[in-house]
Amino acid sequence: MPKYRADIDGLRALAILPVLFFHAGFGFAQGGFVGVDVFFVISGFLITSLIHGEMVAGEFSLVEFYERRVRRLLPALFAVLLFCVLLGVLLLLPQDFRYFGGSLFATTLFVSNVFFWLEAGYFDVAAERKPLLHTWSLAVEEQYYLLFPLYLLLVLRYLPRHKVAVTAAITLITLAASEWGVRHAESAAFYLTPLRAWQLGLGALLALAPPPRPRSPALINGLSMAGIGLIAWSVAAYSWETHFPGFNALLPCAGTALLIWTGDSRDSLCGRLLRLRPLVLTGLVSYSLYLWHWPLLVFARHFAIRELTLAERLVVLLLSVVIAIISWRFVERPFRGRRGMFERWTLFRVTAGVMAGLGAIALAIVSLDGWPQRYDVATQQLLAGADDINPRRDECSFLTARELRNGQACRLGRPGGEPPSFFIWGDSHADTVMTVFDRLAREHGQTGLYLGKFGCPPLVGVGRAGSTYECRAFNAAARELIESAPGASVVLVARWSHYTRQPLFGHEERTRVVLFDELSTVRETGLNDEVLVRGLDRTLDALLQRPVYIVTTIPEMPYSVPQALAQARHLGRDLEIRLKMDEYEARQRTVTTIFGAAHARHEFTVLNPAAVLCASGWCRVEQDGHPLYFDDRHLSVRGADFVAAVLQPVFATSSGTGHAR
Repeated sequence: MPKYRADIDGLRALAILPVLFFHAGFGFAQGGFVGVDVFFVISGFLITSLIHGEMVAGEFSLVEFYERRVRRLLPALFAVLLFCVLLGVLLLLPQDFRYFGGSLFATTLFVSNVFFWLEAGYFDVAAERKPLLHTWSLAVEEQYYLLFPLYLLLVLRYLPRHKVAVTAAITLITLAASEWGVRHAESAAFYLTPLRAWQLGLGALLALAPPPRPRSPALINGLSMAGIGLIAWSVAAYSWETHFPGFNALLPCAGTALLIWTGDSRDSLCGRLLRLRPLVLTGLVSYSLYLWHWPLLVFARHFAIRELTLAERLVVLLLSVVIAIISWRFVERPFRGRRGMFERWTLFRVTAGVMAGLGAIALAIVSLDGWPQRYDVATQQLLAGADDINPRRDECSFLTARELRNGQACRLGRPGGEPPSFFIWGDSHADTVMTVFDRLAREHGQTGLYLGKFGCPPLVGVGRAGSTYECRAFNAAARELIESAPGASVVLVARWSHYTRQPLFGHEERTRVVLFDELSTVRETGLNDEVLVRGLDRTLDALLQRPVYIVTTIPEMPYSVPQALAQARHLGRDLEIRLKMDEYEARQRTVTTIFGAAHARHEFTVLNPAAVLCASGWCRVEQDGHPLYFDDRHLSVRGADFVAAVLQPVFATSSGTGHAR
């Protein structure tokens, strides 16, 4: 057994504290998510040190290793999962509860990282509403624990002289794959074990082939201080805009490796710092603290139906510490060691039984669709607003450029094969008003084509970073279709404010929006305004000699409207979720300036749904007990009908041609 190192427990404290502050929303720890990467390097080092020594000594037992992992990880995890089930019944709305059921099932099978990767999408549940989101990192480690001992056994048997070289090669390959993933498949790079393996591999290399430790105390101190500096700088300097993990994760991981390498030296001042009792004790309870703090924050937000105040966040963190200490003392420790609770095979049977029970609960939650019967009729009516969406969304708003060119664009209005008299071109906000445009076109005897793609502003030559969007290709195909119908009106609909330089609204500090065009030398959010201006000019130039309408951004709400209204009613709360008109105008200030400048160079008509939604000075969110939004920023079908009068000018015809005046 490798000797106990108190400095590594202290290093665990340096990992968990930034995570806590980051999850609690403290601005000084915008990069606190790197604490998870510190944990990965520590795990790679400790597990490799343990099993490599046993394998070399001929004492390694795969069954015993898995028993130790079960005793170390699962009792506290099971306690947290049961706690989340109980609070979920009380606080989670059906949509959130159903999603929770899926994540619970994945967590019991150690694949929650894959679940959250697969579920990530345009209408994904907000991170702050997922009680088990943090288990993705546990899944990565659990998968590593399952596979790495087998890998090391094979390497030591068949390539013992090349164990370091092979491990280093895998580490470098997975690091390169992680950097590629950050640029082309960001969600996969974040969640999936093969693209995180290099961080565990770095710790493994430090255990397999530690470099000779310098003899100079000054050099040891310099290296250890550099290690702390790299971690601290990452915590302070990184943010939601940082491409991560990839090469940017090298800094906190390298800092961790330096601290592990030098921390055991008597000459290391940082090593002595990490061995201070408060840090060591924090490190000892860090696993329980990691497990408990996030669900407590999530459920506190569900209970408050709003963002927590500073005082409330501090209270939740203090409560997390108290519960973590209790969990460590009375849940974790009784199972630890060979003499822990239950002998080996009884432990395995009990574990399998608990996993089966939790899995059955998870499947029941999913099959009951989140158990909406817990709520009264009026609350269920509010909740139903989340499903009041365009019934043709999947059919019409996910088409590719090739499908547009193949004639698969959705037709609106009067059926038949006649040429379109208007086009609706836009992103998901275009999808939300598609139903009302379809109805109005039928009433006016007109035919239109819908050219919408989620996440893509309707701008010629403008793309959006991220492999899933392919906006430039789609917009090029949309332009070709429009050019094939000379004189037809074009309606541009988008969440314009979302594409500006600072798309910060609600929880969007965790959403990276990067626009680019052929003039972009670099791709970063700070250049979005310039790209937006150029794209709008190109688009309006391409639409000369035809009527053009621009629908301004639908007022965005600080809450998911159906969920907030239903939760407030269920808990008997008075909650003002409407946005003031002046708040909306402040959010749109950049867009208003861009449209104003464009209007001096081009002819187009602005249609503003806020003129109806916010006529009283407050932006409406419901009508007769029915939400006008299906989330926090997209109109429901009812909401689209509510703003129909604003869209009527598109159908003001002249000489029966169907062209807008």
